[in-house]
Amino acid sequence: MDQAQTQPHLTWNTLAFLRLGAFSFGITGFFLTMETIVLPTLVLDIAPEGAKNSLLGALGFSGLIAAALVQPIVGSYSDRTRSPLGRRVPYMLGGVLCVCIGLTGLSFTLTLISFLIIWVFIQANAGISNAPYLALIGDLVPSSRIGVASSLKILADAIGAVVLVAVCGSLISYYKGPESIEWLRITFGVLGGTLIVTVLVSSSIAATRERATRALHRGATTLRHPTRGLHPHLVWFLLSRFLLITATFVFPTYGLFFLRDVVMVNNPAQTLGTAVIAIGGAFALSVYPAGWISDRIGRKPVIIGGAVGAAAGSILIFWATNTVQVVAIASVIGLCIGPVLSASWALANEMAVPGREGQHIAIVNLATIAGAAFSKTLGPLVDLSNRFVSTDSGYAGLLFVCAFLFILGSILLIPLNQDHELAVWEEEHALEEAG
Repeated sequence: MDQAQTQPHLTWNTLAFLRLGAFSFGITGFFLTMETIVLPTLVLDIAPEGAKNSLLGALGFSGLIAAALVQPIVGSYSDRTRSPLGRRVPYMLGGVLCVCIGLTGLSFTLTLISFLIIWVFIQANAGISNAPYLALIGDLVPSSRIGVASSLKILADAIGAVVLVAVCGSLISYYKGPESIEWLRITFGVLGGTLIVTVLVSSSIAATRERATRALHRGATTLRHPTRGLHPHLVWFLLSRFLLITATFVFPTYGLFFLRDVVMVNNPAQTLGTAVIAIGGAFALSVYPAGWISDRIGRKPVIIGGAVGAAAGSILIFWATNTVQVVAIASVIGLCIGPVLSASWALANEMAVPGREGQHIAIVNLATIAGAAFSKTLGPLVDLSNRFVSTDSGYAGLLFVCAFLFILGSILLIPLNQDHELAVWEEEHALEEAG
């Protein structure tokens, strides 16, 4: 059943999509800034030199578990919430408020235990705000525009990450310990302020559009009734997304060591930074056209085409011999990953069962988190292969595995026919309930 026929028509222009995606800028930039810059800086204040990596890993894992546990629960509750602000907005606002309270707590001198408790509190509440927010595209946007909406959401993720990492990285560089605590508080002020502004922008359009949608629904006769359970093919999509996200995060995770040990560039960190900028730039150029195209030819062809290109680039980069070649191939990879992530997120929203959008998208986000986390567990395999097989064999194996994951992740989507299968499934449930 065509979702466009079941949703009331409301005008969605680029400005409306940008407003809806504003919170993506804030929440993604917050996560990346905290995990890559702020946490390592604070760990140095409280951890012995020999235990800093272990503590940082424990913090990251604990926060990840907290966020993972709350998101499906909150997503499910938000599906059933009725309030003057709609289903999702109360959780978005409440979660951000608690995150800001947690940031205030981190701005004082801490012990190891208090640091861990506050960080888990922050991550849990960030998950509480994020899970309902992710359901808004499925809630409000017609299926004919979901590709564009998803592409702009993914683009906001990328821009938010780059901007906040750059700004907050510069600010916190002046923090040298408790004697310069004001720089840490300024950094937290920027992060908290960005979260507040962006969640208010997204909440304002979400609440307005949801009220308008409810008003139009009262006169509609073609609305689908909520069904029991989640999409019957959701497991296949989750596995596909897990593999695609794992492959996407391989090079950012191990790129520095690859450039140092295999390509042997003079300045690996600088080369990696240039490559990441190239990937980000190419990604930004491709993500919006990919969403527009996927609205017209479907999600799966866009995902498969991007995955094949990313797989080819992952293999080709192993034979790069200098910085120019690395940056050029990295640009191709970024150009291909944009369509993969954009169309995959659009497909995720299309598969949401009416009445269970929050629960559905929270579970999809768990596959995203799991893929990003799993990519970071492949390091020991690289080290063991380099040591016991041959020099550089671990990196070669890693990149070929990365390419294989891109291909396999896209292949798993081929049998999926979300519209037809969901319509049949809903009809069967309706007959069961009527009988």
